[in-house]
Amino acid sequence: MKLKSWLKANEVKVIDFSVSIGVTKQAVYKWLEGSAFPRHDVLSKILKATNGDVTPVDFMRVEYEQDVRSVTELRP
Repeated sequence: MKLKSWLKANEVKVIDFSVSIGVTKQAVYKWLEGSAFPRHDVLSKILKATNGDVTPVDFMRVEYEQDVRSVTELRP
């Protein structure tokens, strides 16, 4: 699930989400518009804050998503 969809579905404001994971609201807005990618340590906080609904793959651009999901499905 994309972060934007998760925020909307759970009625969470960007400012509240940013505070909960320890980043600025500007950082979250950059992720939402696709102009930046969360750092590795922040990705784990996002995963935890969303109960696993938003994963690192969800931040990837659409053209790479299918390739990544295909590789992930190959794992035992």
